[in-house]
Amino acid sequence: MESNHQAPYPSVDELDCKIIDLMKVNGRMTYKDISTRLNIPEATARYRVQRLINSEIIQIEAWPNPKLLRAPRAAIMNLFVENGRVSYVAEQLAKLEDVQFVSVVAGHHNIVVNVKFDSHEELLAFCDKLTSINGLISYDTQIVLKLLKAQYDYTFT
Repeated sequence: MESNHQAPYPSVDELDCKIIDLMKVNGRMTYKDISTRLNIPEATARYRVQRLINSEIIQIEAWPNPKLLRAPRAAIMNLFVENGRVSYVAEQLAKLEDVQFVSVVAGHHNIVVNVKFDSHEELLAFCDKLTSINGLISYDTQIVLKLLKAQYDYTFT
């Protein structure tokens, strides 16, 4: 029988957190810049960044500026889910291409999802996909009319 056990994630220390905080501001920051700002050898910066990337603790992405590009429309959806089905529904949502963000939350709803769409027809088709997921009770949709800020800034230090 094949084992699905994965190696544990490497521990993240204070230096890793400082590197992550720098790279959140500029994901293209050079190893030299990191080493200078943190007063560490460049080889240490290179090793640490590569270890964080390879272990999937961080990922480097490009985010288009919707103010400058013809951006798709966005919707925020708040979902009510059956007890015991929240993780399953969240995992199913995370697999959908139109879904940009999935979060299991505590409060009035169980899951919050951000969805992109180019037309009302696409949003309607997404809603049809959504209702086919077992465990979903209901959802509220909010259409984003104006995006003022799109930045996730989780500080670790």
